[in-house]
Amino acid sequence: MKVIRLIILGLSMALYGSLHASSPGDVAELAMDGYRLFIRDSLPDDRQRGYDMMVSAAWEGDAKAANNIGWLMQHGEFVEKDLKGAFRWYERAADQGLAAAALNYMELILNNQEEVLEGRLPDKERMAKASSLAGTAMLMGRGLPYDSKRGEDMLLRGALFGDEKAAMTVAQQLEIYPDSFSYLPLEEIATQCDALLPECDRNVPQGMGLPEFADLMLTPQFWYQRSTINDQR
Repeated sequence: MKVIRLIILGLSMALYGSLHASSPGDVAELAMDGYRLFIRDSLPDDRQRGYDMMVSAAWEGDAKAANNIGWLMQHGEFVEKDLKGAFRWYERAADQGLAAAALNYMELILNNQEEVLEGRLPDKERMAKASSLAGTAMLMGRGLPYDSKRGEDMLLRGALFGDEKAAMTVAQQLEIYPDSFSYLPLEEIATQCDALLPECDRNVPQGMGLPEFADLMLTPQFWYQRSTINDQR
């Protein structure tokens, strides 16, 4: 069942439910009970109750529940499709360190930028954190399915958005494996990232062509210079 399969991966704003929990453990239990009720494919009232329980848990701080609600809104499953609402729930869950939500958050920015951002630039630090979190999770196979290509893509974006730990990781990877990242569309990635940044924070220097900048991106020295640990080398 499509809903079950994708919600498990990481299942905005909806009406606040009437159920409340008093502790983090209670909130997590409320979220799980709501999820189980929602997916058991029983009576329609059960799905609504399950959904309301997940919304309540999401409001009270459960990241997985927030991500679930975001997924439902993004895909128009059970509720009306609402990309802006989904984006806000993903953002909330990503800020809490949920890798699946971080990936969902970044993919909405990259693929539905005009609709979810409405002409505004997204928060640079939040993008850096989300990209790095999602990339690391995919490269390690923890929190997200292992995927080296998508993981390196997201890690590189995190470094371009200014995450210094991501920059250090990219530098070390290139130092050990010089061919790392070379298979990625580096010019396209740099262009996409710079379009989401204020002009003063863009990566490609004025007067430098994209091919030249892409070559720089494949040198560990370029990324070491962008990391705080560089002073200790």
